[in-house]
Amino acid sequence: MLDISATDDYTASLTGEPFLFNETKTMAEYYLQGATIDELRHRNLTENLIRYKSPKAIQRVNTPIFRRIKVMSQDMLEAFANSNAMIGKTILLCAIMKTDRLVRDFIRDLYYEKLVLGKDCVEQYEINNWFEQKIANSEKLSKVSQKTQYKLRQVMTKIMKDSGLYTEENSKYRVNILAESDTLRKLFTGTEDEEYFKLLGGKI
Repeated sequence: MLDISATDDYTASLTGEPFLFNETKTMAEYYLQGATIDELRHRNLTENLIRYKSPKAIQRVNTPIFRRIKVMSQDMLEAFANSNAMIGKTILLCAIMKTDRLVRDFIRDLYYEKLVLGKDCVEQYEINNWFEQKIANSEKLSKVSQKTQYKLRQVMTKIMKDSGLYTEENSKYRVNILAESDTLRKLFTGTEDEEYFKLLGGKI
């Protein structure tokens, strides 16, 4: 099992931070054209670059969008903005894992471990048990409402489905290998993000 250490506690911020693939890609394209993140934050609110219904909704997703863009290297950004959806989703997942420990640990425990063990499905009860354990052992998560805890499960599962890592089949989730690509292998090999790539099934 790969070991990526962390000393920070989990947070419930994920409830308002879904996968946001199209939105993040749009802003990455503008960023690569030379705009600063501060400029894009403002432009997104005033010009609605991601075509949301309300400024409040835009303001809510601005934070995770630009947090994720900030942790992408120049090469990652260019590949994310200009490559196909599979490559883009893998890069975005790595950025999300780098900025949210809960997502990273979920993928490590309920995706990567399945790949290692040669198992192709995750059961709903496994997801529920995983969250119950994490909530019980987290000072921050144990204090949030049951509604928020339920929302965390929903958003996490949706991220896994939107990214392509899971395909829903009745009450099970089939595990898909997303990171099989020579382009991705070359992009991640020897970088600080190599370990995250491996958690997604990537082979160096």
